[in-house]
Amino acid sequence: MSKGKWILFVTIITLSGIFVVLVASEILLRFKKYHIERSDHLDYGLINYDNQLGWKLAPNWSGRHKHYDFDVSYSTSSHGFRNDFNVKHSQAGFSYAFVGDSFTFSFGVNDNETFIQLLNSQETHGNIYYNFGVPGYSTDQECLIIQRNVLQFSPDVILLVVYLGNDLFDNELPYPLQANRAKPFYELMSDELILRNTPVPIDHKPQEQNKKDLTRVVLGEDLKSNGLVERIVNRIELLRLLERALFKPPDHSAQFNDRFEHAINLFTAIVGQIRHTCTQKEVRMSIILMPGRSFVEHPYSVSAQFQEYLRKKIVENSEDMKVGVIDLAKYLRERYQRDPGKWYYPNEGHLTAEGHRVVYDILSTVLQ
Repeated sequence: MSKGKWILFVTIITLSGIFVVLVASEILLRFKKYHIERSDHLDYGLINYDNQLGWKLAPNWSGRHKHYDFDVSYSTSSHGFRNDFNVKHSQAGFSYAFVGDSFTFSFGVNDNETFIQLLNSQETHGNIYYNFGVPGYSTDQECLIIQRNVLQFSPDVILLVVYLGNDLFDNELPYPLQANRAKPFYELMSDELILRNTPVPIDHKPQEQNKKDLTRVVLGEDLKSNGLVERIVNRIELLRLLERALFKPPDHSAQFNDRFEHAINLFTAIVGQIRHTCTQKEVRMSIILMPGRSFVEHPYSVSAQFQEYLRKKIVENSEDMKVGVIDLAKYLRERYQRDPGKWYYPNEGHLTAEGHRVVYDILSTVLQ
């Protein structure tokens, strides 16, 4: 074989080998993604229909939640929430009611590993901390459950945990972005909140609502109709990994002012209603800003960009809302930059047991 033919032969064999490796890697990545997406299994019965709230937690329930990232157990009390509400705080202490979504309920960790239970187990001042978290709730449902359930326990302080990832967007919708169940929502008309979609229908999310997703809400309806290259990248797992590793996303913050204005105004009005209800009952209220994984670990990502925008707006508006803000998002990002750890599950996205210990450590200092 001549030298030229030998070089051509080696080149073909090398390129063929690279092609085979790339194809095999793509197949493995797709198989893993398929397996992860179908690994989520929660034992039946935790979530029940509620015609006022959309859904609620079943009382006296215990079961298992399995995912590619974890295998844990949950239980609820006779009141239909996650911790023991029969424990009384001492007269010298305060009672704190945490109200929020799945980050407050604490998907992904066992009962004794949640940051709220850690606050209770490590308490030395006679305080008690109640977990009123319900997976999937947005601020409108939290407003309603505070009026209907939380205030019955006469807490001294209500801590509204706002998940920056989707709470403000779900407030505008009759169906949450990441759930199939219907929910009540408020419509803001001439500075007045009008409750809609109640009694809540029991039907599943219609097809037209399924077309809404977080990406479209954040970046606009025309995002996915971009050029051929972007459509190809979105279809190939290897290229998506390469894009995330090598390219810094563009800054979208200039688009957020107009796109998020209504969501912020609606959130501000709902918080005002919660504060008014709390004031009538002589209950103090504060907001805790809970970030998603991307905000903490990938500060230049699109998800981190819109969470940062919402975080700043809520902090700026806190004086007008007349509520204090515990900026957990800022604390977590700063601490992660100094001492990173495995605080979030890489595929499922909620806090790990280590992440809950970090949140507990921050909140125990701030609340005291």
